[in-house]
Amino acid sequence: MPSKTISLKEETYERLRRAKGDDESFSDVVDRLLRTGDHPLYGLVGLMDDEEIAKIRNDSAQFREDVDSRILDESECEP
Repeated sequence: MPSKTISLKEETYERLRRAKGDDESFSDVVDRLLRTGDHPLYGLVGLMDDEEIAKIRNDSAQFREDVDSRILDESECEP
């Protein structure tokens, strides 16, 4: 199968690399991303790295714990 060489900005390459599945080639990723009819939120895949995602998950869990503890504290104050 013939191929072409293309140049990408480093940032673009990293986004493409993060979007790439373990069993996909870069051509597979490009084909998948360029397909029409995919879910409209699919374009968000790869916008954040694993460290950013872990921080958001941790912050969300802490927020939920804080809200839960406040609710419990308030329920103990009721007569």
